[in-house]
Amino acid sequence: MSELTDHDQQQGVPPLLRQGIAYVAVGVGTALLELVLFELLLWLGVALAPANICAVCVATVVNFALNGTVAFKGSTSFARSLVLYLLLFALNTAFSTFTIGWLVDAGMASYIAKGLTMVCIVLWNFVLYRKVVFV
Repeated sequence: MSELTDHDQQQGVPPLLRQGIAYVAVGVGTALLELVLFELLLWLGVALAPANICAVCVATVVNFALNGTVAFKGSTSFARSLVLYLLLFALNTAFSTFTIGWLVDAGMASYIAKGLTMVCIVLWNFVLYRKVVFV
């Protein structure tokens, strides 16, 4: 896990809070990127599953780079973090693609289905990034 920076120590910011704020900032930015790209691809006529996979892939590259350098700086092994991140990425992609398809087939708007799956993923990813991926 990341260590306190000089600024954090001066300000008395607990590491968990600093990580949480950085994670949320990175996550909000990449979530917006993912959602906008997803809807843009749908508007351009790309089918639901490929649009989701493409949007998730682009957002994932940006998210890994920013989380690995901003929110969770304490990784001892780039290769280990990358492998674990990609494994989690594959599980998240399968979950979101299946769940979005199921929810849209049940009558839910695609952006709501996408948003709901993203909330689930954001919550479990913080715990897994902090405790498993970027340690």
